[in-house]
Amino acid sequence: LAIKRYLLLGQGDFVQYLMDVVGPELSEPANRISPFHLAGLLETAIRASDAQYDDRDILDRIKVKMMDHGDGDVGWDVFSLEYDARVPLDTVFTASVMKMYLKIFNFLWKLKRVDHSLTGVWKTMKPNCILSSPFYKEGTSIRAQFVSVLRKCQVLFNEMNHFVTNFQYYIMFEVLEVSWARFSEEMDAAKDLDDLLMGHDKYLTSIVEKSLLGERSLGILRNLFALFDIILQFRSHADRWFERIYELQLRGKGKSKTKTKETGSWLEGGRKAMIQLAGELFLKMGEDLDSIAKDYTASLDSFISQLPLQQHVDLKFLLFRLDFTEYYSRVSSNK
Repeated sequence: LAIKRYLLLGQGDFVQYLMDVVGPELSEPANRISPFHLAGLLETAIRASDAQYDDRDILDRIKVKMMDHGDGDVGWDVFSLEYDARVPLDTVFTASVMKMYLKIFNFLWKLKRVDHSLTGVWKTMKPNCILSSPFYKEGTSIRAQFVSVLRKCQVLFNEMNHFVTNFQYYIMFEVLEVSWARFSEEMDAAKDLDDLLMGHDKYLTSIVEKSLLGERSLGILRNLFALFDIILQFRSHADRWFERIYELQLRGKGKSKTKTKETGSWLEGGRKAMIQLAGELFLKMGEDLDSIAKDYTASLDSFISQLPLQQHVDLKFLLFRLDFTEYYSRVSSNK
């Protein structure tokens, strides 16, 4: 149960706090990150969440593990958690079994990171941030550009969020919870250690196969990770775009002796230059969004087209959740 909560990320509030506190640290190059510092952040996440009420013996067994890393790796690529299963639990949780749990954790961590990144995009572009922007109150031309590029951004965000939300629901409930329920039944029915080991092996195999981590799913898993990379690329671009918009707003605003209803007024001398810079930025944003959207659509079409070919029957539920209106099926057939 402890492994399910922490290595399989079932303790939702703990996972959210952990993402929040380690996120900035994990964006740094892997060779600059201190495992001891991460261990401290892990303890912070435990104390900030309901995990603090868990058995102290369990919490002491949860450790930060930094995997081997090469040049160019950042903290996100190498961070993981491990559970110290001591005698007699190591009879069930052998080294090979814990390696399997590590593989599942790394997959779930990638998924949670993508979900966390999309949440960050939403916080940046939520309506009250947009409506307060001076560009939204400007003349027809620049306002039209501003609204158009934000609409593109919102549409792409919604598509990505639809995919991640439904895929995450499938993994957390259709895969992890269903597999756990069946394993619990087999644990109760086990007559000896062999039955227990067999039930646990089936439990792990079920998670691996249904999560697309099996050897027969390597192709579609590559597509899935390509989708994850594009979503993270979108987050990275969005951060830069909105930071640049904010900088332009600050440069274009100044204090005036005659107060207006707004906190500041556009400096007349620099207004024209600011509008020109903003127009160039919005044009570049639109081009980048079109490029990201094209890559995302191609990868998503490829992913969805491979789902019916997978062996596990439960993946049909995932296909239905992602394409319940058959929109992607129709688009693909028309190409």
